[in-house]
Amino acid sequence: MQGKGVHHLGLATLDIDRTIDFYTRNLGWKVAWCDVLEPPEGGRIKHAFMDTGDGTLVAFMAPEKVPGIPTEFKTDISSAQNLPQAFYHFAFECSSLEELEARREDLAKKGIDVTPVVDHEWCRSIYFNDPNGLLLEYCTSVREFNEDDKIMKHRVQPGPMVRDPEDARKVIAKLMGREAPKAKAV
Repeated sequence: MQGKGVHHLGLATLDIDRTIDFYTRNLGWKVAWCDVLEPPEGGRIKHAFMDTGDGTLVAFMAPEKVPGIPTEFKTDISSAQNLPQAFYHFAFECSSLEELEARREDLAKKGIDVTPVVDHEWCRSIYFNDPNGLLLEYCTSVREFNEDDKIMKHRVQPGPMVRDPEDARKVIAKLMGREAPKAKAV
């Protein structure tokens, strides 16, 4: 039996309503399934599956007064592990550079702090956070992979990820959780 791809990702939230609102209003996802789980030990878990648009699902669980589960915890995974945001993130596909730019413009119009388009050589991306602090990405591939791409090595990209030094600082802050050093004047 061969798998077809990702069925769903499971994530935690402390506020299911705010999470559903963010993904439906800002990303255009649809609610596919909701239920309330009632563990035998008490409390409840609100559970919502969101359709990302292609049938892939992202499920969120929000525990409420369940013994053994803290009432407050970090929901963004990376900071819970004391890692920069870039380590645990979720990237969603855009079919073209034009769609990526349109997504960026739409998110910015909605007041979401979104990075400029970042050039990774083989793909382009934008980054932003959901209300749980999760780092999200929209990404589009701009070329086919080749045999050289499979080799683990340092790669010099053809140009900077972003051209403006201020934009570069914003991207590094978003991905690594710290400000990049300012460029030295020449």
